[in-house]
Amino acid sequence: MTSAFYKLKRGRVVSGVIAGLADKFGWDLSLARVLTAIFIYFSGGFGLFLYIVMASILPYKLEEKETYSQQARGRRRKEAKVVEDDDWVW
Repeated sequence: MTSAFYKLKRGRVVSGVIAGLADKFGWDLSLARVLTAIFIYFSGGFGLFLYIVMASILPYKLEEKETYSQQARGRRRKEAKVVEDDDWVW
């Protein structure tokens, strides 16, 4: 199932909602951010609520080289070396 709207990891500042909307509709990203800030300021809190809802439910758009397994895997952790020091005490 594909979503009509999405977030972008590339070019995001907070969560990528505005970057995704600007990418989908072909808007200038800076202009979209300024208009969003104005909307949040003059809407009396509704704009911020709408942004938080969109940030929590919208999926990220997968880039061309990225797959679902790469997205779900995340970072790999480096294995720690065991430190054996018998002289050390509290």
